[in-house]
Amino acid sequence: MEFIASVSRSSGLEKDGSALKDYKVQEDYRAFIGEKLEAFWRRYDERDMEMLSESEARQKKDSQENILILLRKLREGLFSANRTDAFALEGYETSLYLSVIFDSPVQTTSILSHLIPDLYNSSASTGNRLTSALILCLHHLIASYPSQQSFHDQLKRLIPNFLERSSEAHAWIISLARSLRSINYVKFEELSRPSSFSSLIGTPPPSNQKASHLADNDLARDAVYALVKRLRTKARDKTWIVMRSAYREMSATTETREWLTRTLLLTPPFPGTKIVTMDEWMAYRSEDGHVRLKEGAEGKWLVNKPR
Repeated sequence: MEFIASVSRSSGLEKDGSALKDYKVQEDYRAFIGEKLEAFWRRYDERDMEMLSESEARQKKDSQENILILLRKLREGLFSANRTDAFALEGYETSLYLSVIFDSPVQTTSILSHLIPDLYNSSASTGNRLTSALILCLHHLIASYPSQQSFHDQLKRLIPNFLERSSEAHAWIISLARSLRSINYVKFEELSRPSSFSSLIGTPPPSNQKASHLADNDLARDAVYALVKRLRTKARDKTWIVMRSAYREMSATTETREWLTRTLLLTPPFPGTKIVTMDEWMAYRSEDGHVRLKEGAEGKWLVNKPR
């Protein structure tokens, strides 16, 4: 299974070059990928990248890329066989979720182009249409940030078959984009919390327990969470630029700490995510040359203006 020929690369000329066009082979291959994925989660699920050595981090990334390659080969077989049933849809959706979780935006773009609207429109199964639509929107908000042109272009394609204008999902994604555009950090912080959108993707807000990733709904949820977290990072960087332009110095008073922590989204609402304190944030920014301690004034930072 590991070395089964890719349909696109062999064009059916290599030995077993057309094997992945066969439904039974596709199903066996999907089970093989599932075993690979379970082994991956057992090894890495509870360990953040910061906890891994350089060698382990490289091995983890290699494992992720290998799983994505296997899924791409499966999709090629599904596409070549014109398979559009529930099995095919699950294969594409799982590929989408993992491409996001494993941070492979090129693959995410490729998968979405086949999934929406073609595969959904031709499949008798509904799958997770809404979740995929929200992933598409979030993916484009991130890819072209701060521009929102591609996001709005994609949004038009989703209405009304994937997103109704009157739906809660449409209201949420539009409000999220608007808060980013207007740099309304208070509203964005509220909208980017799982409590604001978890019900849209059919999952409850997260507890402090880490997800197992082993169920399809866990993958779907964690893919959306991963994109929202990346969007929060984009917003944080933009807000910091605005702050550096607006303030000459910042103090370490309790009130300022609380305000900065909230404004810069330093307290993550997602389980298993590392919390960055304000002191750590300012220390990182000092290393970047953005701020420096004020001499003779303990607990105050002078802000270096962005150029």
